Amino acid sequence: MITKLPLVILFLAGFIALLSCSKETDSTLNDSLKIEIVKYHKKSAGCNGSVQDNCAEIKIEFPQFTMNNKTVEEKINSAVYNNFVKGLSDTSFSASFEEIMDRFINEYDAFIKEYSDSPQRWIIERTGKIIFNKVNIISLDCTDYSYTGGAHPNTYVTFINFNLKNGNEIKLDELIQPSSQNELRMIAELEFRILKELKPDDDLGQAGFWFENNQFKLNDNFLITDSSLVFYYNNYEITAYAFGPTELVIPYLKIKNLVDENSLLSPLMN
Repeated sequence: MITKLPLVILFLAGFIALLSCSKETDSTLNDSLKIEIVKYHKKSAGCNGSVQDNCAEIKIEFPQFTMNNKTVEEKINSAVYNNFVKGLSDTSFSASFEEIMDRFINEYDAFIKEYSDSPQRWIIERTGKIIFNKVNIISLDCTDYSYTGGAHPNTYVTFINFNLKNGNEIKLDELIQPSSQNELRMIAELEFRILKELKPDDDLGQAGFWFENNQFKLNDNFLITDSSLVFYYNNYEITAYAFGPTELVIPYLKIKNLVDENSLLSPLMN
């Protein structure tokens, strides 16, 4: 069975926005900020039947922002769009949108014809949800789900946090000073060991985790919420697929002494 996603499918998903698009207006806490949920959807003819084993479908949904500051608006919208289109488009591929759709449908139909004894559904779903929108910070949970054959589907989660004052993606250094990040790591490791039911002296490698040099490390995939920092390790990032992803929650209560008055987290400490 072929499990590799044909290249034309990757091209289609990146350009599908111009083929089908809808918007829903969402309310926010910031009067100068308006949010529209943009949706893209395309499916093959096989998806219209009662049995959808022979079906190829792509769904993409993410927020688009309108702000008084157009420079900031452009920076955030561009970053969000780039996150959702990466891995799905190839600028070297030149064709009309009609041709892209035809190639997608024809290649999927050819697959089904050749492997008619193994019907399957191909799907790509990329969804962006706003988790936090306060104190000039907006945080998104971006989830990418795909299945194109094989042992199991793939899910990949990316967190993105934006500073609404300048449009920049927020880095950990803006939350916790570099001089305090080793202490942050130690606090996070304690939380990690509690989460994984590990003793303080248990060897991480022997427990099945793949940290470099067998030393616990925080990654850059974090989410700002009302009450905590949340770090997310995707499948295969620190352990085998069978163990699933890891969502590590670090309550502000436990890192309050690491947050100085200049930190973007400072307003959330009280």
